[in-house]
Amino acid sequence: MRRSVLLVVLAAVVAAVVGALLTAPAAQAASRAQQRTPVVLVHGFGDTAASLDGLEDHLHAQGWLSSDLAEFGYDWAATNEANAARFGAFLDERFGSRPVNVVAHSMGSLLTRKYLKDGGSSRVRAWVSLGGPNHGAGDAAPCGPFATFCDIHAASLADMTPGSPFLNSLNAGDETPGATRYTTFSSTCDQQIPPGDSRAPRSTELAGAVNHVLPVGDSGCPSHYGLLGNDWVRSRIVAEFSKDPVSEVELKGGPFRITVDSARFTSSGENAPELYDGLTLTTDGTARSLWRRDRSGATAFPDHDPWFGLDDSTRSQVFSGRATVTAYLTDADYSAGNNDDVMAAGRVHWDPALGFGRFTARMSGVDGGEASVTYTVTPAQGVPACRIRLDQAELTYFDDGTTRPALYGDIAVRTGDGARTAVWSRSASDPSTFPNQGNRTNPDPYFYQRVGSGAAYGPGPFEIGVLLWDYDASSADDLVARGTVAWDPYTDRPGTRTSEFRGDGAGHVKVTWTVLCP
Repeated sequence: MRRSVLLVVLAAVVAAVVGALLTAPAAQAASRAQQRTPVVLVHGFGDTAASLDGLEDHLHAQGWLSSDLAEFGYDWAATNEANAARFGAFLDERFGSRPVNVVAHSMGSLLTRKYLKDGGSSRVRAWVSLGGPNHGAGDAAPCGPFATFCDIHAASLADMTPGSPFLNSLNAGDETPGATRYTTFSSTCDQQIPPGDSRAPRSTELAGAVNHVLPVGDSGCPSHYGLLGNDWVRSRIVAEFSKDPVSEVELKGGPFRITVDSARFTSSGENAPELYDGLTLTTDGTARSLWRRDRSGATAFPDHDPWFGLDDSTRSQVFSGRATVTAYLTDADYSAGNNDDVMAAGRVHWDPALGFGRFTARMSGVDGGEASVTYTVTPAQGVPACRIRLDQAELTYFDDGTTRPALYGDIAVRTGDGARTAVWSRSASDPSTFPNQGNRTNPDPYFYQRVGSGAAYGPGPFEIGVLLWDYDASSADDLVARGTVAWDPYTDRPGTRTSEFRGDGAGHVKVTWTVLCP
């Protein structure tokens, strides 16, 4: 009898456990995958990183982890020497000290070769050039007698002039230095860098490289841009890169949650560009807009806005495989003699090989344009239900020539569920004196309504954003403080800390905040 009761109890326990497993959202078990040498794709003159998407997708389909594929976008109008330095910094930021392979299209061959010649060959295992003007571009020949004109419109044109000082230096001595494996592809149907151009004959080929002139066998006869999508060329690239050793890497188990914390745009050569197109977040193959404008609705990029007007309904998503942040931001400056410039373009992937934490995707374009998107990835379940509390905020200094600056803007919190809450907010039509100007204390009842009230916001990860202006009826309003600070459960500890935000006029705001976890 007692044995029968015991069996009944055990059966009930097993049934309960099985039922719980069937109804609970189960995380996937961690697994392992093959990791290959990362591949960096580099575009050419007048192009953007977006032109490399097809080749990148092909490499992913051939077994490369998406996080081991990168598109290097750059200002093609700048000198190749300057872009070579940026390329080295890009490799360090994206892949640390890991060795890489490189595929360079057109003028991208020159800046990457400059990097190799200056010592980069120690970390590049294999380098592939597709239609590269390695000994000059015939169409750039007029830059010889008109070098000043070319320098004004695009310094890189002068670099590509056959016999230019840059090319003479690049090709002096060993054309294929170091232990890097060099391969080139050119096509007789290439109208931009044709092998038979008398002004730069067989320009792409390098002494010491494996040089392919198409058509060969079943390669067909691709155009300059057709080299990027040619099946025969792609098969040779995969075969070359497959010579490298393969290792194993652990993949985190899903489902995952991605939260886009912030997005910013900077430019060294364009003042307040009116931008259109946008930013996109893609999870499990579904693309959603983070920020978008059409050309007729182009707007000065709100670089003063620490969150760039992100769509809160999009910025937090649960997914199971990989996530991609894509930028394509265009400056609406078209006129009869000026095309719209792509200020930032490209895409950056996250996959389970990268693990959890906070990441930054940087995508560049012309005029020093760069879109920088910060995002956090956590498990979708099992994350501590942390909350954030803003304890105090004070303006420690701001010099606008008055004793009581009239401030507007907000101090806000973004949380992991996509919500944005203004903890303190004032409009330009109803500014308020912010407390603690210098050594003076001016309590502001509007300011203290929410800040220091004890209210907590969650769940994490979190980001605090500050954007404060001084209203000035007689002149332009001054930016007092702006910026963001982020916290996530995989890189940071709970507790209390103070963050500082600065602006113009030596503006200095301190915010004290506390993260509370169970």
